[in-house]
Amino acid sequence: EVRSLLQASAFTMLGSYNLATLVIAVGGWEATFQSSLRDPGQLPIVTGVLSRLVTATLLVAAAVVGLRRTRLSGARARLVTWGPTLAVLGLVALLVAFDAPLPEVVDPAALTRLVSNPDQPLGADAGRLLFALQLAVALGYLAAGWLGFRDWRVTGRVGDASLAAGLMIAAFSQVHAGIHPGAYAGLVTSADLLRLGFYLALLLGLSAERRSDIQALRTANVELVRLREADAGRAALEERARLAREIHDGLAQDLWYAKLKQTRLQQAGPLSDEQSTLAGEVTDAIDAALTEARQSVMALRLADDAPLDGLIERFVEDYADRFGIRAVVERGEAVPTLPPKARAEVLRIVQEALNNVRKHADATTVRIRLDGVPDGLRVSIVDNGRGFDPRSGDGGGFGMESMRQRAALIGGSIEVDARPQDGTRLALTVPIRPTETTA
Repeated sequence: EVRSLLQASAFTMLGSYNLATLVIAVGGWEATFQSSLRDPGQLPIVTGVLSRLVTATLLVAAAVVGLRRTRLSGARARLVTWGPTLAVLGLVALLVAFDAPLPEVVDPAALTRLVSNPDQPLGADAGRLLFALQLAVALGYLAAGWLGFRDWRVTGRVGDASLAAGLMIAAFSQVHAGIHPGAYAGLVTSADLLRLGFYLALLLGLSAERRSDIQALRTANVELVRLREADAGRAALEERARLAREIHDGLAQDLWYAKLKQTRLQQAGPLSDEQSTLAGEVTDAIDAALTEARQSVMALRLADDAPLDGLIERFVEDYADRFGIRAVVERGEAVPTLPPKARAEVLRIVQEALNNVRKHADATTVRIRLDGVPDGLRVSIVDNGRGFDPRSGDGGGFGMESMRQRAALIGGSIEVDARPQDGTRLALTVPIRPTETTA
């Protein structure tokens, strides 16, 4: 964005000026650049004022651009970032190379006083031009700070607030620099201390902004994961609905048609005992296939907001009507809401358990109870059938193994308590993570 490029250009200017000042001091070139306190010149003052005036102008321009989404790239972006700094450095290099005359920003008599007593502020003796220029820079910093504060009220970004606060400090530093110019090696003034506060404010703001950006990025990643899971869940629901339609309109209809034809064949004429037995077995097989098809359609049509107890009640009512087994659904206190995948698997487990009761238990009554337990749901299925001896392995068939596998898919577990001639008690426990309770 143009705003970021202008801010980068402003801080590039400041950084380059400070780096050049450091290099001159370390290299011992104070005399060449008139920055020695023994023989001070106008160049350090002119250079400092010029660089900070350009910096203030760039910051005001960045604040005026504000939150507009204008973007630059390539050569234009590099020109905005580096152009002002290179222009100022090039101008200073030309002034030094050709020893060009400079305007007397600071009164020469004031410079003489500064040499004899560097700790004493010059005050009004520093010159009206110097104070006017420093005041112009200060006003530029104040304007940029006020506009940055306006942006902070819109964005709430810590970086905007810290930049606004730092620019207020920088504005006061320019006023101090107009009273006590400290652009010479070995001279530290109150303006320098205020500028140090400005830089510290920027560094603290950048650090806080970085932490804020990382937190925002993490939050965005979590939201992306949630949206991806929601999209996957929606796609799964749509696919289940499609499969349910295909089973209902295809397989189930074909099975009804086959049952109708089988019934007509049985009614077509007298059948031998063996033929009657075979015809009954075929009818039973078709009925079992139809039951499985209807259960599959019910599970596949599981809606996002469908309560589990309502789904189980609908299935149990159909189960009781079809097979003549008394089936009761009981609901305990604080039954939690399960996410769609867990609801589908629990429903299929209940269906498989009731099919086992019908096929193997020889029961007349079965009770299904749903109870909320700490951090989960417990589904109990109890019948009054003939039961079995767990040590004999009779209860470890494919149906039970299928139920255990389905329970494992949702992090659940199944416990079976059975005794010969004393019925069977099956308990399914499903854990619920805190993020799933509102699914």
